Amino acid sequence: MSALLTRPGTRSGPSRSAQQPEPASGGRRGAANVAVGAASALAVLLCSLSVHGVIEGWSWLPRLLFAVLVPLAATAGARRLGLPQPLVPVAGTAVLICTLAWLFASSSSILGFLPGPGTIARAEALLSEAHTVVLTEVTPVQPLPGILFLCCAGIGLVAVLTDTLAATLRMPATAGLGLFAVLMIPAVLKPESLGTGYFLLAGAGYLVLLAVGARREQHGRGARVSGPWLARAAAVCAPSLVLAVLLPSVLPGFTGGAFPEGARFSFLSGGTGLNPVVSLGNDLRQPGSAGRITYATSSTEPVYLRSTTLEDFSGSRWAPDPRADERREGISTMPQDPSASGRDQGTPVVTRISSRTYSSPWLLAPYYPVGVTGADGNWSWDPKTMTVLNNDAGGDVKQDYQVQSVSPQLTPEQLARLPQAAPNSVDAVFTELPDDLPGNIRDAAADAVKGVSSPYDKAMAIQSYLRGPAFSYSLEAPVQGGYDGNGMSVLSEFLEQKAGYCVHFAAAMAVMAREEGIPSRMALGYAPGQRTGRATEGTGPNGEPLREYEVDSTDAHAWPELYFEGAGWIRFEPTPSRGSVPEYARQQTTAPAETPIRDDDDPRIPGPPVTAPAVPQDSPLEPETVLEPSDTPETAWLGALLAVLAAAGAVMTPWAMRRRRAVRRRHAAADGRAGPVWDELADLGIDYGYPGRTSDTPRSYAGRLIQEAGLSPGAEEALTRIRNSFEVEAYAGVGSGVGGGGAGSAGPGSGAASSWADLETVQEDLRRGTGLLGRIHARFLPPSLAMRFRHD
Repeated sequence: MSALLTRPGTRSGPSRSAQQPEPASGGRRGAANVAVGAASALAVLLCSLSVHGVIEGWSWLPRLLFAVLVPLAATAGARRLGLPQPLVPVAGTAVLICTLAWLFASSSSILGFLPGPGTIARAEALLSEAHTVVLTEVTPVQPLPGILFLCCAGIGLVAVLTDTLAATLRMPATAGLGLFAVLMIPAVLKPESLGTGYFLLAGAGYLVLLAVGARREQHGRGARVSGPWLARAAAVCAPSLVLAVLLPSVLPGFTGGAFPEGARFSFLSGGTGLNPVVSLGNDLRQPGSAGRITYATSSTEPVYLRSTTLEDFSGSRWAPDPRADERREGISTMPQDPSASGRDQGTPVVTRISSRTYSSPWLLAPYYPVGVTGADGNWSWDPKTMTVLNNDAGGDVKQDYQVQSVSPQLTPEQLARLPQAAPNSVDAVFTELPDDLPGNIRDAAADAVKGVSSPYDKAMAIQSYLRGPAFSYSLEAPVQGGYDGNGMSVLSEFLEQKAGYCVHFAAAMAVMAREEGIPSRMALGYAPGQRTGRATEGTGPNGEPLREYEVDSTDAHAWPELYFEGAGWIRFEPTPSRGSVPEYARQQTTAPAETPIRDDDDPRIPGPPVTAPAVPQDSPLEPETVLEPSDTPETAWLGALLAVLAAAGAVMTPWAMRRRRAVRRRHAAADGRAGPVWDELADLGIDYGYPGRTSDTPRSYAGRLIQEAGLSPGAEEALTRIRNSFEVEAYAGVGSGVGGGGAGSAGPGSGAASSWADLETVQEDLRRGTGLLGRIHARFLPPSLAMRFRHD
């Protein structure tokens, strides 16, 4: 509806086309597009800064700058040359490919940057390297070429997409989807998630993109971005940013930081992927359980479901050693290696595992597995760690399979007689320590093993040291103290603060054991979980019944495995009040009745030693779960109140903005102007479902509104007076008079002066003729608000 939305004072007739400002010149329009492209690049780069912490250091940033800026310079040049719109992103993508070839495969590319057969082969090798890192590394990952290639290629494509949406297709708001995709990388993988600082930087980049895009649209009509428009934008955006930063600190389930930090946004629940340690921490911090897994086992002892192991501590943090060249295909039979397992005298165990939600490239299995049947996928296994990995990069979340394993039959007396492991009995990766190991770690190990000499006694002394009263179990202390993770500096800080969860206790025991000459590694998976009480079909190797258990995210766990010559790799439990301590690792104390005392209770609980009753063999020990203090009622009520206020603000903001516009027009109409009254009438028509058409004149729109809305005679007369006054003012100008007989006067009431009272009459009639939902929609979500942003 052309004349309908044109303000008086700028038109000499009812046709908007005659009053449309001259379009901006080609140079001005080109400069505006360049500005939007530059804003797109800035927004992508500000979002990309949050990748710091996923990739170690800042060495990746220069390459990323090239991967973003060069392709976007190409798209800006393509638009400047007038290429058809579909070819602009094609040009940007082509230049991105050439840029990646120059950055990562210049020696195998034509002229150093044109892709060729050698470039494709190099890209495949880089992607293979990145695939291995994604499956096995923990964050922050080393800036290896494969990871940098994947990062630059992915974010470069996002940059081209953002530029296409914002500059080429003129949809800057939709371009935020690409920026959100970049933010999800650190949000999911970093222990502290995105963080307030990076969130604000990303929000600032997006707001700049929106502002520059809006300015281009305004320049296209020969106008400036008005102060009220900017004020309205700031009024909407600023509270949103403040709420996003402040709400997580008070809402139950969030542990701090900014969106999407907090347990409610743990996207790696049940999986390992790029950072199994961070995934484990996020799982434990969830306010509720998730990722239910059931298993039925013939074992009479608690069964730990192991996923993967971390054994490489030669650098600054624990990491898996993929040993791709040593892995073996086929998992139906996994022969024991006597030199590594020491399980030749163990007890056979059958375990059936069922999951509908567990997503990981690593297969869950009790240790020591000797065969797996029924698992879907292309699996391989490592004879040094007995971990099972999916060769196709992902694991099917729906799995039902059976594991045959061997459970050790060990006693403290047997382990105490074992000698120190020979230097060549295991790979060096299980014994290496960094040269710059912090002194407090060495001191802690020395203090723990003071007065003992055999490897087993040292292991028991370290376990007792960590389970002693000086240490406490806490999920939040590492996050608040900034030492969440598994690196060397994290471990040093943990031994100073003496508060952490299973990852910290397991890593501490593994490193302290290596310091004392005992090979070690850290296992990740699930503690035994809870007995369901349901009977299952099938029996164990000797006809034993299979007892069913269930585990979920709250049972995610880490524990150390130590190697002993002649016994192989065996599990210990240094984390107080978590999991269960195996029989061979329990402190043996002689009571008056010569009865051993259990050591799987929380050693921090004061009181005299208590002789434990015998534990039935068909009732495995239940893991003792430690929960963090729950949110106080005051915090919960405050979070609920803030959520209600945020929802109310979201509902009332459009109403307030629409009301302010109507008040402003009413004040303008008090000076005798008909244009503001007609503008308000047009908006009311839009709000109540009677929008104008592009071809409408004031007369045709008024007639159609009368018919479609079924206005009463009184409202029809009021509408006719408004229309007549607007036509006179539009043709003759303000102050020409609105009396009867003027140009365009016709019909009843044409000689009466229009007023805001006439408008209220029409508005009341529209309201009475609309249903309840329609009235609510017109008041709290007025469609004219968005349309008027494009025309005001």
